[in-house]
This record gives sequence, C-alpha cells and structure tokens, in this order.
Amino acid sequence: MVKLIIHELAEQRKMSQSRLQREAGVTMPMLRRYWTNNTDSVHLESMEKIARALGVQVRDLFGPSESASENAAE
Repeated sequence: MVKLIIHELAEQRKMSQSRLQREAGVTMPMLRRYWTNNTDSVHLESMEKIARALGVQVRDLFGPSESASENAAE
C-alpha cells in the first residue's frame, strides 16, 4: 500500500493543516483523510492542488509503500 507523506511535507514547510487546506482549496475532511493516510483512494485533481500549495510534484506526495518499508527492515 502506498503511503501519503503530505503531513511530513507540510511540517517541513511549517504549514498547518488549516493553512494547507485554504491554500490548496480542498475540503478539510478530504485533507484530513490524506493527512492521516485514512483513505483507500485519492482524487488526482485534489492531489494536484495539494502538491501545488506545497510547491512539489504530485509524485512527491507519496512515500515508499508500506510493503517496501517492511522489506527494507528485514
């Protein structure tokens, strides 16, 4: 499963969840799900807005998959 790293990227930029929500123009419930990785799917348009607000590419919002992390630990 792919892990979203929106929270980590926002922290690096000293950006709060509410500021990111306003700047990205996405709903708070959606951002909370992405922020906490509590979602099974993502909307590309929303990911583009979040990436733009963070100043990154959409691909940068994704960290290593959980199974890849587990394999690296072995």
